[in-house]
Amino acid sequence: MYTSYSLMTRFLQSFALLGLASLSLADGARAPFREVKGVHEFTGKMIVRPLQPDVLAKRGYSASRIATLHDRAMGRVAANRLRYYPEVDEIVVRLPRGMNESTFSEALMATGDYEYAVPNWRCFPVGPVTPNDPLLGNQWHHRVMESEAAWGIGRGTNNVTIAVVDTGVYTNHADLRRGIVPGYNSVTRLPQILGGQVEDLNGHGTHVAGDAAAQGNNAVGVVGEGWSFKIMPVRTSDDPSGGAEGDDIMAGARWAIENGAKVASASYSGVDDPTVGTTGTYIKARGGLFLYAAGNDNRNLSGFSYRDTIVVGASNPSDTKAGFSAYGRGVGLFAPGESILSTTRDGGYAYFSGTSMATPVANGACALIWSINPDLEPDEVQDILYSTCDQIGSSTIFGHGRVNLYQAALKASQSFTIGIHAKPQGVGTKVGRFLSGTLANIANGTGSGYKTASAFQSGIGSSTAVELTYRPNVKLSDLRVMEPTFKVNFDSGVGPTVQLYMYNYSTARYDLVKSTTLSLTATSATMSLRLDNLTGLMASNGTVKSVLRVFSPIGRRGSSGGPFTSTVKFGELHLRKKL
Repeated sequence: MYTSYSLMTRFLQSFALLGLASLSLADGARAPFREVKGVHEFTGKMIVRPLQPDVLAKRGYSASRIATLHDRAMGRVAANRLRYYPEVDEIVVRLPRGMNESTFSEALMATGDYEYAVPNWRCFPVGPVTPNDPLLGNQWHHRVMESEAAWGIGRGTNNVTIAVVDTGVYTNHADLRRGIVPGYNSVTRLPQILGGQVEDLNGHGTHVAGDAAAQGNNAVGVVGEGWSFKIMPVRTSDDPSGGAEGDDIMAGARWAIENGAKVASASYSGVDDPTVGTTGTYIKARGGLFLYAAGNDNRNLSGFSYRDTIVVGASNPSDTKAGFSAYGRGVGLFAPGESILSTTRDGGYAYFSGTSMATPVANGACALIWSINPDLEPDEVQDILYSTCDQIGSSTIFGHGRVNLYQAALKASQSFTIGIHAKPQGVGTKVGRFLSGTLANIANGTGSGYKTASAFQSGIGSSTAVELTYRPNVKLSDLRVMEPTFKVNFDSGVGPTVQLYMYNYSTARYDLVKSTTLSLTATSATMSLRLDNLTGLMASNGTVKSVLRVFSPIGRRGSSGGPFTSTVKFGELHLRKKL
């Protein structure tokens, strides 16, 4: 009925006519697929399922229309079909020439005819993987956390940097040196590359670093929660006792995240100081996570609970609370922390106990999650860590439970397609005079854009406002984060204010969500904002509306509210789905 290449040619030509020939991430498209060698690998084949009759019936389609749409979906991939499973209405197809798994899925999903189009992954047995580190058998905590099974899913790569805010690290330790990256001294506020001292002056920090990230499968010593993490030493003490001031600890953690680390942990007392929570929130907003030790004073931490800082208690080889460990409502979870074998600053190994050990163990677990799925948001990593814990007692003592590395790795590996990049489906001029442009001109930021001339508004000045409408194929209840992102160009010498508004369907009005005033010499602006509170931002039919406004106020030097042109070059919603 169809010839293989002519069908796909006509298919792609239809996208070109719609202004989507670039096959960039389209409305409702998922994040690009990524293979993980030895876990799931591409095969050059896809599994495709048309929209199901019950879904279409709920949309009000007649039986004949449903049959027509199903036939159309089947026809689009007929030329590439390898197998069909009628019992589940799934088609196995080979990739068309010139397309990869992501672009083919994007093209199919953009038609609106399919429930999903995913790689026909080559999957592998999920079995334990044992590294050749000779002292692994002495690390009881790996057995409890099912670490070897976790390493069958992901072994921890050097795409994730772990920071340990402590007494420094013996950077030439055979089990650490391969992963060491330049660090920081938060007492002197000097990066290592400018002379800041990071070598361990106490011994505590070297043990902590090994707890999280001792290198694996190197035929030496012990292993952390991943085999190849980068290790960023942040020395927060210049006192041989290891004592540190609170602001130095927090400054060290913040610097680490600002300079490339994804996770930072501090194994110090002082957990109930509110600055611990403040720093966790700061770090999470910048894409990282902060972990802090619960303390070794057996206290009930019931006076606080941090949303963004992960407080870690210590468990023992009997999988109960270590006698010294603090506990209670303020503790997010527990991790093994009693008799933990790790690296020491004399180049050897020793057993230490404390929430100081449990905290970097949990730090390493976060890093493993991120190494398996780098696209995850910090909240999502935290949720995976919490939701996969083993319940070893009451939540009033153990919080979410004790870390299970295997379950965390498994959930991370199943959470790849959670990002959505929604292109605008409509564009129009709200204020000003339309000059040129279409949706296709703002598809990827490289086109001519959507151009308007300003209009004078009494009491405001010259202004343009462009409305963009989106219809991402997702429910509001499934979303965690919305990130509208725009780029706009304008005449030089305007010195404008650029504002972003989002339509609130609950109040039936546009709400100002971000405003930026630029210099007179500026000729472009990029406006991006993370929205965590999504109440009212999506209509019942899935529509999202935004307005990008540019105005030049009366009386501004060099502009005086004079006329100008404004060009929206790019507009997109980045959406993150809940796991």
